[in-house]
Amino acid sequence: MNDHKERAAFTISKSPNAELEGVVPASKRSRFVEQAIADALLRDARKRALDALDALDKLPSYDTSGEDSVEVLRRIRQERDSEIALRHRVAAA
Repeated sequence: MNDHKERAAFTISKSPNAELEGVVPASKRSRFVEQAIADALLRDARKRALDALDALDKLPSYDTSGEDSVEVLRRIRQERDSEIALRHRVAAA
């Protein structure tokens, strides 16, 4: 696989830069930094996915009482319609 490479410019603090220069040979620094960025992006994507899954725990749960999904959705919509109608009646009063 032949990836097209693009030049990128970054500004980093002296200390990490000095450590990078001391540990990673110049000929391998671009690949090292590229892999570090890819790893960080993957960690960030995983964290966002886990946070999204955690948010699902905060969603209200509905007792289905044996109803099928169509009936549950119909009941939820009717409940929300009633709540909206009540809010409008209270606001109009």
